[in-house]
Amino acid sequence: MQEHFDRKRNRTWALAIFVGSLLIYGAVCGQTLLEPSPHFHFTDMAESFLHGRLDTDTPRRTAGQKPQPNDPPGLQDAVNRQLKGSGWNDWASYRVLTLRGGEVVKGVFPWKDVPGPRQHEFHTLDGRLMIIDVDRDLKVGCDPKQKWRKCDDVIYQISFPPFPAVVMMPLAKIWHYRANDVLVTVLFAALSALLTWLWLARLRREELITHDTADRAWLTAFLAFGTATFFVSAHASVWFTALVIGMTLHLGYLLAAEGGRRPFLAGVLLGLGVATRTPLLFAGLFLPLEVLFPDGRWLGGQGKSAIPEAFKKLALYAIPLALIGGVLAWFNWARWENPGEFGHLYLLEGTRGPTREHGLFSFTFLNHNLGTALLNMPQFVADTPVVLITRHGLGLLTSSPAFLALLAQRPTSAPQESSRSAALSRHLMWSVAAVAIPGLFYQNDGWQQFSYRFAMDFLPPLLGILALRLPVLNRKVKALIVLSVVIQLFGAITFGRAEQFYYD
Repeated sequence: MQEHFDRKRNRTWALAIFVGSLLIYGAVCGQTLLEPSPHFHFTDMAESFLHGRLDTDTPRRTAGQKPQPNDPPGLQDAVNRQLKGSGWNDWASYRVLTLRGGEVVKGVFPWKDVPGPRQHEFHTLDGRLMIIDVDRDLKVGCDPKQKWRKCDDVIYQISFPPFPAVVMMPLAKIWHYRANDVLVTVLFAALSALLTWLWLARLRREELITHDTADRAWLTAFLAFGTATFFVSAHASVWFTALVIGMTLHLGYLLAAEGGRRPFLAGVLLGLGVATRTPLLFAGLFLPLEVLFPDGRWLGGQGKSAIPEAFKKLALYAIPLALIGGVLAWFNWARWENPGEFGHLYLLEGTRGPTREHGLFSFTFLNHNLGTALLNMPQFVADTPVVLITRHGLGLLTSSPAFLALLAQRPTSAPQESSRSAALSRHLMWSVAAVAIPGLFYQNDGWQQFSYRFAMDFLPPLLGILALRLPVLNRKVKALIVLSVVIQLFGAITFGRAEQFYYD
C-alpha cells in the first residue's frame, strides 16, 4: 500500500513539475510564444525534407520581396523576420564552378575577401587546393536562358544536424513557414524538467541518493531555472532549440543507460541526441562504463559468467547508434562530400576568419573558451544600467553559483557511500569531461548568450554528480540555488530584449 501511495505521489509531482515548468517558460517567453521565432532554419530544413531535397533556395530571396505564386505560406514573412535581425546567419554555402575545360568543381574561396594572390585559392569539398581566377578560368553559357553568364552557381545548406528539423516536419506540413518553433522548444524544455525529476526519483528508489521529495524538487528547479536552460528555453530559436532538444534526449539517455537498464533505447536516444547536438557523441562513454564497471570493478566482480550478458547489452546499444550514425554520415556526404561535416566549415562560404586560419578546433581557442565557460563575470558601473554583461556570456560558476557546492563538498553521496554510488559518480564525471573538453577547443564560445549555453550539453550528468555528492541540501546550498535562479531569471527576461545590459 505504501509503495502504491509513493508511486502515485511521484506521478503527481511529475505532472506538477511538467505543467509548472511549461507555465513558467511560457510566461517568460511572453508574446513570442504565440508566433514563430525570427530564425527559421529548422523550419526551412523541414520544408526542404518535405519536398525531397537537402539544400534550400531561401537565401536567394531578399527582404521585402514580393511573394511568388508558388511560395509556401509564410515564406516571405519568415525571410523578412530573419533579414531584419542577423542576415543569412548559419545558412552555409559552397560554389559550383564549371571550368573552361568542362570540369565541374565544388568548393569555396576562403580568402576571397583578402587582397593578394590567396584570393584565388579554391578549396574543393573533396580536399583539393586549386588556383582559379573566376574572371578568366570559368566556362560561359551553362544557363540557356543567360548564355552570357559565367558557369558559377551557389548551393545553400543549413549548417546543423537534422533531427530538430525532423521534429518540425509535421508542423511544417500543416503550417509551413508559420510553424511555431518557440512552442516546440518550450515543450521540450518542460519535458527536460520532467525527465530530471524522474531520474532523481529513480536514484532515490535505488538508494543511490538520500534526498527527500522536497530536495529533489530543489535540484530539478535548479537545472530547469538556475542554469543556462532558463534563458535558452525562454528565447527559443534555432541554436537554442537544438540545445533544448539535445538536453531532453540526453536526460532520456541517462534514464535508459543508468545501470545498463535499457541499452537499445539508450542507443536510440543518444543517436538522436547526436543528430541534434554533435557533442553528445562523447556522452556515449556512459553506458559502456555502467555495463562493464557497474560498481567500479570489471563487471562488478562477477567474473566470466557476466561477460556474455554485458556484451549483449553493448550490442543492443550499438545497433541503433550505428544505424543513426550511418544515416548522418550519408546526410553529410550528400551535402558536403564529407561524412563528418555538418556545414560549419562553410559558414560565410568558408571566409570566417578563425575557421579558415585555425579550423573548427584548435588550441588557439582554449584560453578564451575556458574563461567564457567558467569565470566570465559581469561589470558593475556607477551609471545606469549598473550591470553590464558581455555577449560572450557569464561563466558557469558565475551564472549558476550552486555548482560551487561541488568544490566545497567531499566526494561522497551518503555518509555510508556505496561502491555503486561512487562508481556512478565517476562514470558521470567521465561523461561530463568527455562532452565538455572538446568544446573548449571549438572556434565558437557560444557568442550571443547570457550564460555559457554550451554547458547544456553536459548539464544532465553534472546535476547527477551534484545530487550524488550532496547527501543533504543545507541552507547554504539552497541559498546558492535561489541565487542561481535569480541570476538566470534576469538573463531570461533581459537577453535579446533589454540591450542596454549587454556589450560586445
